[in-house]
Amino acid sequence: MTNPADNTLTRIENLLACPSCLKPLNLGDGYISCSGCGARYPIQNGIPLMARMGIPDVGRQVFSGVDGNTSDPYQQQYQDLREAAQYNAEYKQKFFKRMSTRREFHILRRLLAGQGHTQVVLDVPSGGGRLSMQIAPFTDLLIEADIARGQVEYGKNNSRISVPQIWMTASAFCLPFHDNSIDAAICCRLCHHLPTKHERDALIIELLRVSKKFVLMTFFDYHSVKNYLRRIRQPFDHQLPKMTMKRQEIKDLAAQHGATLIDAPYLAPFSSGHRYALMVKSGARV
Repeated sequence: MTNPADNTLTRIENLLACPSCLKPLNLGDGYISCSGCGARYPIQNGIPLMARMGIPDVGRQVFSGVDGNTSDPYQQQYQDLREAAQYNAEYKQKFFKRMSTRREFHILRRLLAGQGHTQVVLDVPSGGGRLSMQIAPFTDLLIEADIARGQVEYGKNNSRISVPQIWMTASAFCLPFHDNSIDAAICCRLCHHLPTKHERDALIIELLRVSKKFVLMTFFDYHSVKNYLRRIRQPFDHQLPKMTMKRQEIKDLAAQHGATLIDAPYLAPFSSGHRYALMVKSGARV
């Protein structure tokens, strides 16, 4: 019996690449198979399971972060649907999260409007679809991907937008798409969870690899007021340093991979260290 998700997935079959070897993928009866390495990825409840767990292959030991940390433990969170539901509920129930989300929506819509309409947008990590309604007016097809199966299931079960969506599990380090295959990649609230420069750089490089028009992501700015105050307090409260990037680092990475950093607004200049980074690929400006 053919999986009901297959008809939807045929819309992006030519975009898909194996997250392990980047060879083309083929749709089967309830699974997706790699034409290169032979890997098979099941489709369960309409969700292709293509998440490749772990950090980027190069330098697992050399690039460990504070106290030897990597993002491995973070990747294991929200695999359970109930845990994901609780996480998403907090964004609706907690006052400061609601206020922050409202500002985030405004910035996101402004930056997307400046890039015009697109055919295919990837939201990774999509979580439970928190940004779906904001992205939907700017694209014909929204791919929602997250390494946490619970988040993907929650989002698919609670989707309320009219634009076609495809839900899948995938790692932002190993996206299952060919080079320059999707119009844009949006990556919010992930970079500041990555404890090593190697992982943060790898994230940006991978987002730029699959995008042919632009990448829109958030990062925690090293030079922000909030991080400056945290650094001052650190000798006294002994809190671990924030996982930050500098605007110049992102600008340089973008340039090295065929893009230009054209905007980097703060979420809130004094109360938040988070900034958006809009990187536009060469020749793709509106």
